[in-house]
Amino acid sequence: MEQPITHTSNSRNRSRIDSGSYPSIGSRTDSRIDSITMFLLIGNTANAYFFQSVEMLFLSLMVLLVFWFIREEHDTKLNTYFWVYLLILTLLQASQTFVYHFFPLKTFAGEYLRLVFAIMAIRILGRNFFDQFVKFVYVFAVISLCFYIPCMLIHPLGPFLVQHVAKYMVTPFSRAGLEDFYVSKENMIVFNLGQIDLHRNSGFYWEPGAHGAFLVLALFYNLFYRKEKLNSRYNIIFIITILTTLSTTTYLALFLVALVYLKNFFVRRPWISIFLLVSVVGIAMLAYNKLDFLNEKINKQLDKSEGSNAGESRFSSFMIDVREMTDHPLIGTGRNLQMKFGKNFYNISWKQLHRNNGVGVLLNTYGILFFFFFFYLIWRGFYKLLNNRADAAMGLALVLMIGFSEDYFFKAFFIALALYCGVTDKPLDRPLILRSRKLQLGKNMLTYESK
Repeated sequence: MEQPITHTSNSRNRSRIDSGSYPSIGSRTDSRIDSITMFLLIGNTANAYFFQSVEMLFLSLMVLLVFWFIREEHDTKLNTYFWVYLLILTLLQASQTFVYHFFPLKTFAGEYLRLVFAIMAIRILGRNFFDQFVKFVYVFAVISLCFYIPCMLIHPLGPFLVQHVAKYMVTPFSRAGLEDFYVSKENMIVFNLGQIDLHRNSGFYWEPGAHGAFLVLALFYNLFYRKEKLNSRYNIIFIITILTTLSTTTYLALFLVALVYLKNFFVRRPWISIFLLVSVVGIAMLAYNKLDFLNEKINKQLDKSEGSNAGESRFSSFMIDVREMTDHPLIGTGRNLQMKFGKNFYNISWKQLHRNNGVGVLLNTYGILFFFFFFYLIWRGFYKLLNNRADAAMGLALVLMIGFSEDYFFKAFFIALALYCGVTDKPLDRPLILRSRKLQLGKNMLTYESK
């Protein structure tokens, strides 16, 4: 006999619940809306076809607004965290305008456009946000392998696709020429051929490191939120695809996730743990000495950490951002280049303008108070999702680790991560029904009602 249950905001197995019990979410139309919403959210975060023009972001927002109005019912509402975030952001931008005597209208408008876009995506997806995220990353990981493996086996295939396919897929609203440094000339939308000549898999994203970041985040959510085993189909694909990125940061993040996931195994088996630890350290040292993309890359980053060109090293980028932030530690230096470098910023080399350390960029842009508030919201979102402080801290550490290598935190998906705790799930109007009593229940996830 079917048993009614109550559903909390920490539901982790919506895909295992009878879709017929919640027609709005389970319908084909709503499923397609969820998939398209996640595609647009990550596309405007990490795919050059979308994020290189504000017009694509605006059009994507219009699509989400249409989805919002045709949705039969909404199960979320904004809470205090969102309004505090909005208030602090507005006050900081007003303070920067007063201190620097410059009002960058387009820059500020872009910030609010991404903010509205991110919050609309959260509210449309609701409880399904992270399930859709994991599924999206999985699907495009498989697609990436379908391109990457043939390109590795048939070496002329990559250059052929660049010359005859990718060159026609530059975003239609781009104002830059094909020779511009920031224009992606190898992007086929579903697969980016950038760095394929270096045997690296960029997947759907702008570069292999970004691909790896989304993969390792999806792995984390699949392990700690969806509670799938490490050897599940999804996780095996995630790990295999991570290996094809040849990303140093992603490899370190993968090691961290696996170590935390297996902590109980190690605690119960101390002697095996010591043996594995020694083996892992030995393999890591061997890999560091034998693999050029590990030792040479890390050594070069460290050698250039004291340099004056931020774009040459993630460490130097971070140190320069910290030094610049000290002039105005409470309000930061702003996102706009003229506000940050003055009216003659166009005479400055791109190596000094370009910043590739997301942690330093966030700290420098809006100051130390907003920096800690932003990452508190990230932690709060993980805690809301996982209902476990230690796992939430692990999620935050993971975000900080991947953020040290790329400027992520002003992009739509990561704004959504910060504001996930700023959206409250409304109680469902009706109990959900289980098809089977054999459903594996997570902690504080689903509760049977007594009859």
